Amino acid sequence: MMSAIMLMSVLLEVHGVVVDPTGRRVEGALVACENQTSTTDQQGAFRFADSAGCDAKISKPGFSKQTATLDSTKDNEVTLNIAPASERVVVSAAGAPVALEEAGVAAEIFTAKDLEARQYTPVSDVLRDVAGLNVVQTGSGGGLVSVFTRGGDSNGGLVLLDGVPLTAPGGDFDYVSLTTPGLERIEVVRGPESALFGAEASSGIIQMFTKHGDPESTIPHGTFAYDRGSFSSDHWTAGIDGGFSNKLDYALIADQHRTTGEFPNNAFRNTTGTANLGFHLSDNTTLRAIYRTWDSYSGTPGQTYYGLYDLQADQLARDAALTVRLDDTRGKRYTQHATFSYHRNRTRSIDTNLDSATASALVTTTPASGPGTFDRTYLAALVPSTTVAPARTTLVTASTYPFPYDSLSLTDRTIGTYQGILTHRGGDLVVGYEYERQAGVISTYDVERQNHGITLYDQYALGRYIFLSGGARIEHSSVFGSRFAPRGAVSFRLPAETYFRVSLARGILEPTLLESFAREQYYVGNPNLRPQKTDSFEAGLFREWFGRRVQTEASYFRNRYTDLIEYSSATYPGTFQNVNAAWSRGVELTGSVRLKQSIALRGGYTHLRTRIVSSATGSQIGTELLRRPRNSGSVGLQVTPRRWTFLIGARFVGERADNDFFFGVNRNPAYQYAYLSGSFQVNKHVAPYVRVNNLSNESYQEALGYAAWSRNATGGVRVTW
Repeated sequence: MMSAIMLMSVLLEVHGVVVDPTGRRVEGALVACENQTSTTDQQGAFRFADSAGCDAKISKPGFSKQTATLDSTKDNEVTLNIAPASERVVVSAAGAPVALEEAGVAAEIFTAKDLEARQYTPVSDVLRDVAGLNVVQTGSGGGLVSVFTRGGDSNGGLVLLDGVPLTAPGGDFDYVSLTTPGLERIEVVRGPESALFGAEASSGIIQMFTKHGDPESTIPHGTFAYDRGSFSSDHWTAGIDGGFSNKLDYALIADQHRTTGEFPNNAFRNTTGTANLGFHLSDNTTLRAIYRTWDSYSGTPGQTYYGLYDLQADQLARDAALTVRLDDTRGKRYTQHATFSYHRNRTRSIDTNLDSATASALVTTTPASGPGTFDRTYLAALVPSTTVAPARTTLVTASTYPFPYDSLSLTDRTIGTYQGILTHRGGDLVVGYEYERQAGVISTYDVERQNHGITLYDQYALGRYIFLSGGARIEHSSVFGSRFAPRGAVSFRLPAETYFRVSLARGILEPTLLESFAREQYYVGNPNLRPQKTDSFEAGLFREWFGRRVQTEASYFRNRYTDLIEYSSATYPGTFQNVNAAWSRGVELTGSVRLKQSIALRGGYTHLRTRIVSSATGSQIGTELLRRPRNSGSVGLQVTPRRWTFLIGARFVGERADNDFFFGVNRNPAYQYAYLSGSFQVNKHVAPYVRVNNLSNESYQEALGYAAWSRNATGGVRVTW
């Protein structure tokens, strides 16, 4: 009798293992079987006694939740798929979804919930809280917004929308019109990624993913939001998404922001539209089309901090990006993507001002203290021209000189790509080919160049503790020939949920169309320019503490920039040459704490040093790169109980080198910036919200001479159904 009971207890036992798509065992997965739960051990194994079977639910952060039928009569194996929308899984770093700890990169991920908590601020505002990035707006409203990654030039970061480059050929990009409504996710990868993305990812990439509809949702879901605020601003967003017949999914959204601004000729209007349509040909094949466009007008008043107002200058921009993509899965191990994309940007800048303006200021200068140091000139105060300069200050009076212009920038890209992902026992092998035609109107002439890129990139796990990541891209251009861009990284899994990574990479940045093809009276392009190069080394340490409630990461990087392109007037007409070289090195510290399920604290800090080591302008050698602060950081507290959301944050940007090209000021002082936002879910459909920017009413300049807005607030209501 006892033997029979023991035999029945053995038979009534459910056991098995949990693996990832590569077949590797998954430790720490939660398996729920009826009223029992089990966490997989180091071998990915789980076990339930006294159970004949059940429909179990399996989950782990970084993976999609899975339901599986478990049976006591067999060895059960459950495969967890990597979740592309996870906070700890990145798509852009390796060409396929991979856990951040194994990717060998420093990256930041913002999900739809993060964007909603911020009340859908512009993309540039989201990026300000990323360690290693410095966001600079030349003014306010519709003023030019640039992003510097780890000390690199502002054109060194590639901006992508669902895989489509939005940057102009050569990397120039204005972030001011990028909005977050309609986005599902933003990934920021710091460090060269030319091994995957070619000749415009020399410092990093910023990739945005648009929202998908649900093909099973036959009843449409909609949203409408409207808010008003300071400086006569108003903003509306309207969207709808859903599906039809389990075959079609759609997501459509439109968004407009308008303001008169705080200063004369500071008006800004930006209208954005996004459409994402997917047709599921079968369970394994999907055809998807994505279109996003924006149209903007902005007044450009000039150096408002100095009281200089240009009332006749403005800019009109129109941008459109289209992608048609076929996603196809062949069996369990091979996935392929074929993409056609087109991007076009048209920007017209006009200034009919014929009047000059004069201003006076007191400046102070700290003389160079020895070799390797330089005079530092600061703005002390704006004063009347009749002021007698106090001791240790100098009175400077300067005037603007009118230069009327009407310039048109017109660029477009046509891209065809193929990518295949082969899942093997150790990870994923990515192979790809890309053809790109870049064109534009330069000096009234139609110009173009063609690029071909071949990529091979692999993720490979040596057991459970060593993860290799690396590959290369060969980029061939009709202008600069062939270049080789490799990248390699290794991550080690150490005890106590600790990961250590080391990587080496090369980034390349091709010349702009203007630098290659200009034919003006006073300057011409140089068809013999070489791509700029970034050679990078990085080491990082990531750890989770206290049951994953605390996450910390520290990164150290060294970048060496060579063949930097600089304009030279040594000959007539002037032209562009590969003469500059520089370096940057720094430390990034980031962390997050989940105090409770609804309370989270996150922060970041960057220490950065830069130097110019070669330049056609001898006086620049040994100086810091402009607009890269030595110290910067941010902190934010987010509280999200069931019905309301509260977010408060602050940023610090340290003193940095700059040039106002007016008073001779070359140092921009540090500043602090605070903000808060909140919303309350009145019911399942209605939620009022509010946001306050520059909470402490700080007077500061992100670019010398260009004043940022003072304290401002917006409030509105969001309706969903």
